[in-house]
Amino acid sequence: MLLIVLLLPLSVSADTQGLVDRALAFLAALDDEQRDEATWGFGDAERVDIHYAPLRLDGLRHGTLDGAAHDAGEALLKSVLSDDGHRTVSAIRLLERDVREQESVLMRPLGLRDPGRYFFAFFGTPSTAEPWAFRYEGHHLSINVTAVPGAEPVSTPLFLGAQPRVVPDGLPSAGVAALGEEERLARALYAALDPDQRAIATLPYADDRGHMIGQVPRIASPEPIGLARSAMRPAAQALLDGLLDRFAGLWNDEIASARRRDIALAREGLHFAHVESNEPANAFYTRVSGAGLLIEIDNTEGGDHVHVVWHRPGADFGDDLLSRHLAAAHGVRHPVPGTQ
Repeated sequence: MLLIVLLLPLSVSADTQGLVDRALAFLAALDDEQRDEATWGFGDAERVDIHYAPLRLDGLRHGTLDGAAHDAGEALLKSVLSDDGHRTVSAIRLLERDVREQESVLMRPLGLRDPGRYFFAFFGTPSTAEPWAFRYEGHHLSINVTAVPGAEPVSTPLFLGAQPRVVPDGLPSAGVAALGEEERLARALYAALDPDQRAIATLPYADDRGHMIGQVPRIASPEPIGLARSAMRPAAQALLDGLLDRFAGLWNDEIASARRRDIALAREGLHFAHVESNEPANAFYTRVSGAGLLIEIDNTEGGDHVHVVWHRPGADFGDDLLSRHLAAAHGVRHPVPGTQ
């Protein structure tokens, strides 16, 4: 009975109800053809078919929508993100103008670099009574939000990217570093370690994302590598906590609170690993890992192309919550396919 009470509360938070309302308002603003293009059943395999390159994207293209529908989609994004999170997402999308300027003239007619080339996909019907999800995906963005009755929305896996790392003069977004604060905090933490600690934390350099393990839809908890948080001095621990809170703070208050609880549960077992290189300039890789948490920041592909991933191993796409919901509400006693 306790499990059912936890999963089926008597009240729904304002943030959760607001998310449902925004999602329904967006879908209502679409015509039948657009709505069909944007929706799948909740159990469809498409829900977990996320991409780390802007190819084979599926869903309803944001940039093709008229004013009201376009704005309703943007309002949905704002409802799950914090102000900082929405600024980050907006900056990442606008970097498409800069990449287009940097690419060869022959590539431009393909139309791959477009701040509107991001796609909405919905799985199930937005509701507080049954699970549903939505995805917003395109170049350097894969936002996956899964809502399960009785719990805060799940926001992993998350993929963010930035190219250029810092936009040079002469391009539309000159001076913008879309993921610059995340990089600053990672480098500050590494610099704060004493020499012996830094030696433990330091990985051998590997180019072309050679250390990244998180560019997959789901992942099991990796073996922690690097320096244990418990071995750090308080100042370094505070920097690590600040880096993690920076990621949690991308989301609205309700989701951020849930992610901070996840981080708190993992905190004592976390490890930090890092490597920097001057060739290519500004190249680095960071991993924070532990039971139930993996965050990676990678800038080893040419030193000007940042990728970030955040996973909750065993709980991405709400796998753990869905398994419990199926057991409590529907009498299904087996885990959701794909859980670890």
